[in-house]
Amino acid sequence: MELVDGLPPSVASIAAFLATKAKAYDNHLKWNEQAMFKADLMNLRHRWRSVDSVAFRSKCLAEGMRGEDVGLLVGWLEKAQAGRRLVPSKSYRTFRFNPPPEETAFPSYNNDRW
Repeated sequence: MELVDGLPPSVASIAAFLATKAKAYDNHLKWNEQAMFKADLMNLRHRWRSVDSVAFRSKCLAEGMRGEDVGLLVGWLEKAQAGRRLVPSKSYRTFRFNPPPEETAFPSYNNDRW
């Protein structure tokens, strides 16, 4: 898998998507995009397991997101990577970003634990 700015392609496209949505609202990330991000973190843990938070922060800032929103997203990413549970809004609990995550070298587990 070839990395884009130090990130898997699906993660780089998610950062670009979130930045585009934020730009539409005076560069503020709305609650529903935040809920989408949290849901994807919880539903597709293997997508985010190996993501470098510094590279994700850099990509979001390069896409033009506000530092406040980037700090929030990176904080959630680091919490999820530490094994903490995030609770998205009820209407987004099953949400998953497209494209699907890349295949990883990590073994597949039957439970949601990291």
